[in-house]
Amino acid sequence: METQGNCTIFTVTGDVTATDIVVQATRYMADQQTDASLWDFSHVSRLDVSTAELDGIATSIKKVSTDGKVRKVALVGSKNVNIGLGKFFAAIAQIYNLPNEYQVFRTVALARDWLEKT
Repeated sequence: METQGNCTIFTVTGDVTATDIVVQATRYMADQQTDASLWDFSHVSRLDVSTAELDGIATSIKKVSTDGKVRKVALVGSKNVNIGLGKFFAAIAQIYNLPNEYQVFRTVALARDWLEKT
């Protein structure tokens, strides 16, 4: 995790589970948050997250999302990561009324462009 300006960047690599995502997301949200975050999953070798676990991720994030501020969150995938899971999570986040705006991208450049737009 690194911060550039008012954006926190998570570069996710290797094998990733739902628990890994929850731990990082809740740790970040319990600390000083930036107005935007970019989760780059393009270097993940294996994403071991089921659709049912996406519900658990959303529930965990909702529990720690207490300030009500809307932030932009870009999720970046690649051919190694199921873009559909990212889109499904964005839909779940909207249903759960998470106080963030989620978008899914295939490249970091497109994600950064979206995050920079106000």
